[in-house]
Amino acid sequence: MKNRKALVVLSGGQDSTTCLFWAIDKFGKENVSAIGFDYGQRHKLELECADKICKKVGIPYEIVPTPIINQL
Repeated sequence: MKNRKALVVLSGGQDSTTCLFWAIDKFGKENVSAIGFDYGQRHKLELECADKICKKVGIPYEIVPTPIINQL
């Protein structure tokens, strides 16, 4: 599975971080990227943690603003 790519939805919590490291193991670090969603949550600590994790392991991480979710 090293030739395939993975995009991990990373919140910065335990579960999604475990998924990130599983994907790195299965697909190789060079084939893994992560994405997070900023929906206007009060505590942005999770997004900050996700960013730090990705920087530490060398994985691209993008935050997508999704303010519409906060209106639901």
